[in-house]
Parts: sequence; C-alpha cells; structure tokens
Amino acid sequence: MRSRTAYVGMVLLLISLLLSGCLYGPNEKTSRVIDPPPADLQPKDQGTAAGTAKAVSAKKQGGVELYLLTDSGYVVPYTLSIPREKGIAKEALRYLVKGGQEERMLPKGFSGVLPKGTEVKGVNIQDGTATVDFSKEFLSYDPKMENQILSAVTWTLTGFDSVKRVNIWVNGHPLETMPKGKTPTQGLTREQGINVEMAEGVNISQSMPVTLYFLGQTPDNMVYYVPVTRMINRTDNVAQATLAELVKGPQNGSRLSSALSETTQVHSATVKGDTVMADFSKELLQYSDQKSASKDAIQTIVLSLTENTGVKKVKITVDGKADGTIETGQSLAKPVMRPEIVNPGKF
Repeated sequence: MRSRTAYVGMVLLLISLLLSGCLYGPNEKTSRVIDPPPADLQPKDQGTAAGTAKAVSAKKQGGVELYLLTDSGYVVPYTLSIPREKGIAKEALRYLVKGGQEERMLPKGFSGVLPKGTEVKGVNIQDGTATVDFSKEFLSYDPKMENQILSAVTWTLTGFDSVKRVNIWVNGHPLETMPKGKTPTQGLTREQGINVEMAEGVNISQSMPVTLYFLGQTPDNMVYYVPVTRMINRTDNVAQATLAELVKGPQNGSRLSSALSETTQVHSATVKGDTVMADFSKELLQYSDQKSASKDAIQTIVLSLTENTGVKKVKITVDGKADGTIETGQSLAKPVMRPEIVNPGKF
C-alpha cells in the first residue's frame, strides 16, 4: 500500500510538473553524492554486480515484463520470454530501443520508446538501486516523449525483485535531469506513477494517486491492459475510491475503453487482512442471464485494487452474494488472485 509520505510526494511532484509543463518525474533528486562510474559500468559489462544475479529472480513465470510504447501513446506492460542469463536487466532494456531487432517480437502497434541507436552500456544493481548507463543517443529524443521514456525505464527495471529505484547515467556520468524537459533522473521509483493524468475538478493540494487499468486494442484487435495513474481528491478509503474511478472509465479522447458498465454501482470496498472485499450491483454480471461477469471486467477490478492496496487478492460479491461466475466459467465464490503476468506475450 502506498504510504502517506508517498501521497505527499506525489502531490509535490504534480505541482512541480504543472509548473514545468512536464507530466512525469520524481519529487526530489537523490540526496546522496553520486560516486564515480563503477568499474563494471563498461560496454563489455553484462551486469556483473551481485544485484544483477538477484534480478534473475523476477516473478514472471519465465518471462520478463517490459514497458513498451503503444500507438495510442501509452506505456504498457508486455511480458516476453527472455533467456535467464547473466545481465538480464541489461538485456531487457535493449528491448525498449526503438527500431531494434527485438521489435519483431512485439505485437502490431507496440514499439520501443528509447531513441533509435541507443546502447545500454551497463546496468549496476546495488542496495535496491539500478544505475543504468546509456550511450549519448539516449539524449536525442522527442521532447514530447520524455515522460514515456522515464516511465518505461523505471517500470521495467523495478519489475525485478532486487530493484526499488533507478538512476540514469549517460556515457559513464550521472545525468541529473533530462536535457529538454528538465525532469530529474535520479532516484526514480514507481511512486511517480505511469501515464499520469488529473481527474476533473481535483484539488492538487489535497490529492492522491490511484492507478487504474483500462483496455487498449492493437490494430489487429489484440486487447491489452493499460495502467493509468489518475490524481484524485484524497480519501481514507483507497479501495472504494479506486473502484469509483474505474467505473467512471477513461478520460475523453484517451483511445482507451472500460470493461465495466457506467451503470455499475460499487456498494462497498474494504481491505480485510490480505484481501479486498468488493461488493457490486447486478450490472457487473453481463452474461448468461446476468449470472456471469466478463473476464476483462474482473481483471481490471483485480489489477486496479491490488495495485493500490498492496494486497494480492480480491473477493468479489454482487448484492452481497458470491454466487456469480466469470465468463470463463471460474466461480466467484473464492477470492480472485492478481495475475502474475498482465499482458502475456510470446513464450
């Protein structure tokens, strides 16, 4: 669950972003002095730090979760099977380079976000921090892509168990800020959100973030889940607020869609132990004479609730009863676990 400190940090961040014109960036620079380039941050390095070995323990059932750019402009997770060899974190970042050979493995409408020709010169993981060293091509980006670039790098690397924060270097030297939008690039974490947007009428000084999952679609009709961090007015019941925003759906013009009917009502949502208890109106059950919920509706509910509360499962009821099913045939009598893989790719 996000801490109160994280909420305050996000508020300060958004104020800073509104003033600077940016939509993404950490709320503060790292306070520690940056050491000289580690010896293992060299082009020949394949991630020799002890932390890199720990990164191999990513929990993605044999895959690595990459954060890629879609043709609708969102950064989304997509899991590919990448050989579990030394230097896996460095290899994962290579898939984020636009125009690289790895793009042939991506769905239509997906691409890397790092500037073409960017080389990943090294990745050093120590004490929860991944320091990634890019070649000078990293700086040759479209200013409009600054937010997406930082999101993709941060969320890809923090998908490894051993990484909590990210520092960006270029050619063996720390990069304090991005050169065009001046977004800080040290101490990046997931607390800054992804695909950040402001809810209508939000009071920025009394706001908090909730990350919601909506639906996107590729040109060849593959449906995928898109995380969107929305700043809303602060409330004590994060689970209830998350579902209320999820029912509202994507903002106009977003090219995203909702799996929930706008008439769906959220009766209650509370965290009890390791489970979110969520009760909905009958509109959640759309199939088989109102006895089954769509798979996408359940997935977006579970992904959104677990993302914002820190728990791993959701107990879903309709009008207080747990006798519904998912369209796949799975019963809602038992809690639904958060999936290990959000958008599975080729394995």
